[in-house]
Amino acid sequence: MSNRWPAASFVSLCIALTVLVSGEANGEGKPKLMKQLTEAIAKVRTEMTLDTRTQAAEHLANLTLRMDPSEVDDKTLGDLISLLATSEDSVRAWVAVSLGNLGPRAKKAVPKLLSILAEVDCLQVDLSSAPAIRVALTRMGVKPPPEPTCGSAKK
Repeated sequence: MSNRWPAASFVSLCIALTVLVSGEANGEGKPKLMKQLTEAIAKVRTEMTLDTRTQAAEHLANLTLRMDPSEVDDKTLGDLISLLATSEDSVRAWVAVSLGNLGPRAKKAVPKLLSILAEVDCLQVDLSSAPAIRVALTRMGVKPPPEPTCGSAKK
């Protein structure tokens, strides 16, 4: 698993988590956003570097923030959830933010998010996807498990 995060992503993720917690969203709901969402999913899958995949995943979060969750069809939701299979934690964090933006519509992702959370909760890194996953689960209407005591893990 890659634990290296692109530098700009740390700040962006903090901002995104703040927006998620506050519930600020545009709700533009334009069909154009679905096309952009599909294109961004493809970029997360095909870009060559971690930085560009992370940027594409961040773009997913920005798009889903502006969408009405009911406009995301089942296939696209499944494609979005499938991105959690990556071992790149910075990408998983942004995908979790995206799913959190969709709220209860993305509840199908809960088992995978809980699985990732168990994996990353005690990583000794400056930032993991754990905070994004906890917020996403909460926005989906699922109470996240308590943060574990991890000994000397960084918090």
